[in-house]
Amino acid sequence: MKKLKTILVIAAALAGTLTSCADKESSLGMNLADTTMLYNGKTDTLYADNAWTEYEDSLLTSNYSFGVIGNYTDAIFGKVSSELYTQIALPTNANNISFSDEMVIDSVVLTLTKSQLFPDTSRVYNFHFEVKQLAEALLSDTSFYAENTLPVNESAVFFDNNVQVRNTDTIIRLKLNASIHPILHQTATAEDFIKNTKGLRVKLTTAGDEGMIGIDFSSSTTCLRTFYHYTYGNDTTTGLYTFLMGAGTSHFTHFQHNYSGTSFANGANVPGTSKLYLEPLAGQRIRMSFDRDLQTFRAAHPWAVIHHAELIMPLAPETPSEKPDQILTLGKNLLGEDVYIDDLIDIYTLSGYDGSYYEDGNYYRMRVTQHLQGLLREGKDYGILLLLNSRRHSPQRAVFNGTGASNRPRIVFVYSE
Repeated sequence: MKKLKTILVIAAALAGTLTSCADKESSLGMNLADTTMLYNGKTDTLYADNAWTEYEDSLLTSNYSFGVIGNYTDAIFGKVSSELYTQIALPTNANNISFSDEMVIDSVVLTLTKSQLFPDTSRVYNFHFEVKQLAEALLSDTSFYAENTLPVNESAVFFDNNVQVRNTDTIIRLKLNASIHPILHQTATAEDFIKNTKGLRVKLTTAGDEGMIGIDFSSSTTCLRTFYHYTYGNDTTTGLYTFLMGAGTSHFTHFQHNYSGTSFANGANVPGTSKLYLEPLAGQRIRMSFDRDLQTFRAAHPWAVIHHAELIMPLAPETPSEKPDQILTLGKNLLGEDVYIDDLIDIYTLSGYDGSYYEDGNYYRMRVTQHLQGLLREGKDYGILLLLNSRRHSPQRAVFNGTGASNRPRIVFVYSE
């Protein structure tokens, strides 16, 4: 480490609100700024002495507000696919359903609210959608993870065709075939209806274009619309019944990776000297330690007070143009568990945590002020874990410079003593 000359620094936090994270960056003194306090501080830097990329082998995916379906391949991360499993449920205010014999179902339309399109948002995709009935009911009291699947009824195919999807589309509509009509046409309680219908698997097959679609499960337009009519005497009445999917139902996404021909093919941790990787959809995450430089600094400055600290992760040239929205930072507690660092908790009080991409420096920046102060008190760095915040529903991934690069991961901080 090389101590820089003493400077008058405005320190402690970045900005008071999350919206200020978009401000352009300039000098270090301005980056480490809080207009409420002045410190006659010194700046210093810690460099990671150990880092690696590891597989995220356990990711809960059930009942989140957003999901993703599709397929994608690149030379760095290999192949990934994602498919949706969901219940079909009655409206939340309905205890039962009673479709009489006189009621005739005319059509059933599955609508999915699109939240994003990946990787090329400017093109028109011809996606091949496949919708099948599950062979067993998706249980409401069960937690599902990225590796979980459920069997499907191969003879109950409700949709199997190409659909054009554009970035400007907000809703994707799939008109299901008539084989689903008798499954929905029943008299049952809300609980029995879920058991009887079992649920759906929705996926994009490789018969169409490669790409991925983000799905907003919290939207009321992610649902199953059933159009019907019934005749009483000489009068015919039409109606619409909307079944729930996503919000109000149990659902989960399944992710599958094929790392053949990549750095992750043997399933072992990838040393971070050259590159470090963050991949969503139960892919790759980063661990690193600053213990060597932390010990050296602590020995020289046992009474140091940290006014502001940032973990800076410079991007490698291989990173795609569509970048992840936010990186989360976790540390070890006394039980050895990965927990959100204290600075991350401050996001709820709007104290300046970001973890977003900064274009001027081509890096991600994470506030770690309280975390670094805690490490100095304890006298050891047990390691940092980096995750993508949107790793359950956004395909964007990133590649970072490793610990051996000149522009390498580092913690830049302001202190006094």
